[in-house]
Amino acid sequence: MCGIIGYSGSRNARTVVLDGLKTLEYRGYDSAGAAFSAEDITVFKTGGRVSDLEKITPNIVAHAGIGHTRWATHGAPSAKNAHPHLSFDGRFAVVHNGVITNCDELKLSLIRRGIRFVSDTDSEIIAHLLSLEYDGDMVSTIDKVSSLLRGATTFIALKKGDERVYMHRNGASLVVGKGDGECIVASDALAITPYTSDVAVLCDGETAIMNATDVKFFKNGKQLDKPFGKTDRTAPKDCSCHMRAEIDEIPSALLNAYAEISRSITPAVSDMVRNAKRTIFFGCGTAYHAGLYGKIIFERVGVPSNAVIASEIDDERFIDENCLCVFITQSGETADTLIALAECKARGARTLAITNVKESTVTFEADETVFIGAGAEIAVAATKSYVCQLLALYMLSQERTEKRMGKSEIQALANAAKVVSKENLYAPEYKDFNPFFIGKGIDNVTAKEGALKFKEITCKFADAYGAGELKHGSIALIDEKSVAYVVSTNEHDEERVRATVRELQSRGAYVFAVTNSNRLGANKTLMLPKIYDENLYPVLSVIPLQNLALTASLCLGLDPDKPRNLAKSVTVI
Repeated sequence: MCGIIGYSGSRNARTVVLDGLKTLEYRGYDSAGAAFSAEDITVFKTGGRVSDLEKITPNIVAHAGIGHTRWATHGAPSAKNAHPHLSFDGRFAVVHNGVITNCDELKLSLIRRGIRFVSDTDSEIIAHLLSLEYDGDMVSTIDKVSSLLRGATTFIALKKGDERVYMHRNGASLVVGKGDGECIVASDALAITPYTSDVAVLCDGETAIMNATDVKFFKNGKQLDKPFGKTDRTAPKDCSCHMRAEIDEIPSALLNAYAEISRSITPAVSDMVRNAKRTIFFGCGTAYHAGLYGKIIFERVGVPSNAVIASEIDDERFIDENCLCVFITQSGETADTLIALAECKARGARTLAITNVKESTVTFEADETVFIGAGAEIAVAATKSYVCQLLALYMLSQERTEKRMGKSEIQALANAAKVVSKENLYAPEYKDFNPFFIGKGIDNVTAKEGALKFKEITCKFADAYGAGELKHGSIALIDEKSVAYVVSTNEHDEERVRATVRELQSRGAYVFAVTNSNRLGANKTLMLPKIYDENLYPVLSVIPLQNLALTASLCLGLDPDKPRNLAKSVTVI
């Protein structure tokens, strides 16, 4: 959930660390801090955002530094709880991404040894343990400390009087880049690519030591020969609203995704899909909604399927060697999804990942991976990555048929998305109304995603309902202060949805329709362009709902890129 970065090199570490934290701020933004090493370790922290940290950090000259932008788990957002944390003797500074699950017992043990904690965090434990266990060899020290920790315990550390940067990965991503006279480590390659495209990805249990010219990797005390490869991750240009830019990028993202997905559907992937007797889709949040879409379209081509919230895998009983389990995660680092993946592998299932990040953990853990190629997505609320996930699932489902999407079809879909991306359902006169999102069948998936987007970035309650189910209880909520957003793209369902529209209107609701039909009788209708396969309408129908949430957020004076309490990459359970 947090963004962490470390630098050793010829540049001023202050500039690299702070610029990197700005890039990583989408991973957490309730507090921030940095530490720089020369003869001493100097720490600067704030309970605000990276821009606030920049104001309080002097133009210090140092060639090694670490930084952190936080999403709070232990302790309220504040300067004292911001990272980096110093050891009791000031010898070590640590930034940590994850949650130490045995923190209570470790903290009690340290207190009994006379250690005084100055924060409410679990992360401070790592700094104290490094100092207590230091034996003159940082590799063996890190191995000893990591053996005491349980949970997600990825960290980067500085040592007093030392311009090297030390790191250990367990449960959250770390990527190391090596440039000309400088090395940099971060939780996302986006913070590295301004300096170098040569990167290596640490795996769980690995330790690394880097200086200005080299990186050495270790596991269980033995040095590893880990190759560096090229990354194509590039940070987007600065803009006033990343979410706006990312919605506008959907047409081009779909074209890029089509090419990337086509390359990713290798013969091995195709065989997995063709031979699956049952398919289960796992995801969290928006990715779970993509899984719901996958369930529907896979069943339409004859594959019994289910969609499961990844954290609820314990209730999914029927996983075995006959199952294809598909794990959908934009970042490739979603902790609940990775736990589900490990469980499915243990039960003998074949595993396929769908992700946007090639250097991510899920690509190493799954049997096969399909990359969606949506490009970097900085806004917390997923937009272009969601529609590209849908496209990937659609193209995978076609491996069960004789029909495959061609270049002309994807170009037509992208053109339709360009038209729809200009549409917006927001009406200022309804800003204080209670929103309802409604759909039937595959359109109910879009309604769910629309409601989630609205909740995420407006901090107002919204929910989604099945068109036929509304009258079985939830219609009690409808009155003259209600506005309903009805999605309807299936001609077979049109009569039932039209009846729901009348029921809503008769109780005072104002109804907006997102549809390919002008026969629903809504108060206002947004007509979707005709496309060649109705299974692809969810790619289009969600876009005006994304625009609705964005506009409502802006009109409320909120920051849609960084909504309250949320972070982009959820690496804790």
